[in-house]
Amino acid sequence: MKIFHGDIITCDWSGSVFNYLVEDEGEIVFVGDHLPEVYRVNSEYLELGSKALLPAFGDGHIHFSNFSVFNATFDVRSASSIAEIGSIIRQYASRDRQAKLIFGFGHSEHTIAEKRLITRTELDQFIKDRPVVVVCYDGHSAVANSKAIGLLPLKIRDLRGFDLETGQIHNEAFLEAANYICGKIPVPKMLSYMLKGLDTLAAYGVGLIHTTEGVGYPRDLDVGLVRFLARSTQIQIRPYFQTMDINKVLKRKLPRIGGCFDCALDGSFGTKDAAMIEPYAENEKNRGILFYRDEEVNEFVKNANRADLQVQLHCAGDAAVIQAVQAIEAALADYPREDHRHTLIHAPLVPEQTLEKIAKLGIGITLQPEFLVSSLEPVEYLERLLGERVSHIWPLRKMLAMGINISGGSDSPVAPPDPVLGIYGACNHYIPQYSASIAEALCMYTYNIAHTSFDENERGSLETGKNADMIILNKNPLQMEPRDLPELKVEKLFLCGEEYSGGSTIFQALVDGLKSFVSNPLSP
Repeated sequence: MKIFHGDIITCDWSGSVFNYLVEDEGEIVFVGDHLPEVYRVNSEYLELGSKALLPAFGDGHIHFSNFSVFNATFDVRSASSIAEIGSIIRQYASRDRQAKLIFGFGHSEHTIAEKRLITRTELDQFIKDRPVVVVCYDGHSAVANSKAIGLLPLKIRDLRGFDLETGQIHNEAFLEAANYICGKIPVPKMLSYMLKGLDTLAAYGVGLIHTTEGVGYPRDLDVGLVRFLARSTQIQIRPYFQTMDINKVLKRKLPRIGGCFDCALDGSFGTKDAAMIEPYAENEKNRGILFYRDEEVNEFVKNANRADLQVQLHCAGDAAVIQAVQAIEAALADYPREDHRHTLIHAPLVPEQTLEKIAKLGIGITLQPEFLVSSLEPVEYLERLLGERVSHIWPLRKMLAMGINISGGSDSPVAPPDPVLGIYGACNHYIPQYSASIAEALCMYTYNIAHTSFDENERGSLETGKNADMIILNKNPLQMEPRDLPELKVEKLFLCGEEYSGGSTIFQALVDGLKSFVSNPLSP
């Protein structure tokens, strides 16, 4: 039995803060201001001092398999020039001489001196003898060298968004190329990446993730691996199968469907293919792209809703948001469900009438407030792209006041899966009156995420009877100024009352055995 004394921030509906929390055998058995005598005997006493105890954080939208890969390869988000990108790639290539495919993440034209994307020719100059793919920060585009392009099937090169001269790949070509490339990762290496990914999430205090899976692996192997981890680790994993094939989901007895890639209704602002009602400010001929006709989306959501599945839909532009909401509205009219918890992913631009409809229908929104303060896609770029519409992106204060369940996510690998950065972004909107309060932002990354996946009765807040999934922060965020929130550090993560000790130690024997089998499948 453990007794925590100090600032206990519960993140419950009433925003309670107490002095004591008692954990016993993985369960919270008491929360309050006055500790009953029955708990004072034979208990481990933990004095928090200036620190604070909170529910474990969640990540409401992550591509866990993709994050795990790039978490273990290289990241160019910190690069300030094309030459520096080349240096990072070369360093990685020299460390991993066995890698048959070199790929990393985080390229942005906004953070490098040249203010443009790297080209195929420049990548060729850095690495000639091995395929190289650098995925852009938005997760919807990439640049490849000649060797990598030579690997892609001709049918991918014929798709919209493939540019042989520059090596840039976006739109449908990117989706298919990502599927193809991911399918080349050996299973043992993929599992080892995932184990490292779990440890990284734990270091950020994350105990619950909603992950979208189903990218290119034969027989949807990534879905299978994630489901295995979900049964085998104390970090709670809720997979969403990003497919429109409902039978695939029902066959696996999964309760959730949707996400990005095959289920994305449009692209992103970074690739300028988010579907818009009005043209982009810098190009009156471009309204972005809707990847599916209304009838196709309506039919998919209707059938998924009839199967009692929870649906997530990626929508970035306002035209895609309208398409998603109309589909959910039609599905609920066809087969009413009071507690469906269908969710939009991203939805940065929502027309006023559509926002009211979202609240009325009980649709949730999982968004990425870290983007509000990110240099990878700065406000100045969005203003050039969208004009005055930039002043309508994520009015958090209004959305929360309307009763919409707003949960926070990283969209990692697009952004680091650090809830502290998301909380900071939510509380420091570039339009101040849109900012959430610190208490509201904390709930966006705790209770609201648990609520999205029907987990709120077991976790997401520190209440009697719930699992003791908790974190200790170095400071009490409720006593901080919003601008100072990046000073928060996660010192400990407890899952079911036990301090997290590392996912890799739990599964390393399995990884070693799997590697041995793949290299010599006929051995005993």
